[in-house]
Amino acid sequence: MKTKTSTFTGHLAALFTIIVWGTTVISSTKLLNGGLSPAEVIICRFFLAFVLLNIIYPPRLKFEGIKRELMYAVSGLLGVTMYFFLEIVALQYTKAANVSVIFATSPFFCGVFSLFSKKADKPKFNFFIGFALAITGIILVTFEDGFTFDLNVTGALFAIGSALSWGLYSLLSKTIGTYGHNVIQTTRRIFMYGLIFMIPTVFIFDVDVKHLSLLADTEMLFNLLYLGLCASGICFLTWSHATNTLGPVKATTYIYGTPLVTIIFSYFFLKSQTLTVQLFIGAALIIAGLVISITKSTHSENKKTKRRKK
Repeated sequence: MKTKTSTFTGHLAALFTIIVWGTTVISSTKLLNGGLSPAEVIICRFFLAFVLLNIIYPPRLKFEGIKRELMYAVSGLLGVTMYFFLEIVALQYTKAANVSVIFATSPFFCGVFSLFSKKADKPKFNFFIGFALAITGIILVTFEDGFTFDLNVTGALFAIGSALSWGLYSLLSKTIGTYGHNVIQTTRRIFMYGLIFMIPTVFIFDVDVKHLSLLADTEMLFNLLYLGLCASGICFLTWSHATNTLGPVKATTYIYGTPLVTIIFSYFFLKSQTLTVQLFIGAALIIAGLVISITKSTHSENKKTKRRKK
């Protein structure tokens, strides 16, 4: 049974996660520009996260049947291998802001996918109103330079693929949360399968052990540790908590804020963004869309709960 405290921590976990994830494209871009390949960034990132989770909570998760193991494997494929590989490849073809705005459509995909799931919460009408407002704001924020859609088709397709993968992963994460295991154990098992599915990329893409020497640069090392330990190791745990307490549909609405975070950090660290009136209007619409998507659905759920008690 959900309590006000658990719901509050769920919102807090989702907010923290999105703030961190909104900055990851900055770190990924710096690592790619520094000479690492997409496959090298992803493999090193999740290997570090896997090691961190083993240190934090060593007890192993026991085998509980093929069905559950397949759930972990598919989650690893979608939420780790496919999502992050598609995103980081997209960054090679288009701007970080473009990738971020397309990823922000993943709540919509999650909402649509949930309609075909018997267990997942179904999106309410206000969810789609909030989505429309948020996407309008996101477009204003991202394309504030006169709506010149400088978007590479290849990059867009990879980014859309990453949004689809994350939408499905969020639904699976909620199901895995019902197994009753420690979230570190389940996340570590998902990471394990994600790393296994990454093995073929070693032979297909540019992976060279000599590139590890690039990490002698302090900035490169910091960005990799940030991605591995914080954005992956810690944030996957906080995201699991958010989806378990809020539900995947409500939790993913926080992703609307990702482009806004990305734009702000791009301004300070990549020097590729200017602050304009249009940006502030877009930011207001994003926040309004997020509030509408979350607040009204919460009120309707509280009314249903009161009716059941009566």
